[in-house]
Amino acid sequence: MNKSEIIQKVASVFHEKWRENRLQKDGNYKSMIEKSEDEDRNIIYWTDQVDIANTKFENLPLNRKYENLQAAQVVVNLVYDKVVNWEEINSEMIEEMSKIVHEKWFERNGKQWSFENQRVEYENLSEEEKTKDRVQIQIAIQIIKSERWL
Repeated sequence: MNKSEIIQKVASVFHEKWRENRLQKDGNYKSMIEKSEDEDRNIIYWTDQVDIANTKFENLPLNRKYENLQAAQVVVNLVYDKVVNWEEINSEMIEEMSKIVHEKWFERNGKQWSFENQRVEYENLSEEEKTKDRVQIQIAIQIIKSERWL
């Protein structure tokens, strides 16, 4: 699996992790309807509305895939060479990388998709918010490790 394919896989896992928080007892996800800007998809589905919570990553409109792909690219670029070269990634390194993940996310989303508690430097984030960034790093590490021999 090449780096581009790994980015796709990581992005897909990011979307699934986001969906987990919306899972209901009946097995469906709490709906989140958004407008699709993907004209080709809109023609296929006969609508520009999409329930992103009940849609798998591969079926998302391009405008919704974009953020996951951007986040995955940042994370994979941070860890890829280290993992394929068998370098140890310790908790201090994960913390440094998580700071970069937050900074890059804020550059992309800080004004439009963030809550007030996310509009701060990494050091001032709550542990819950920091954990979201750390988990992204850990997901990429695990996926790259699992694909390293394929």
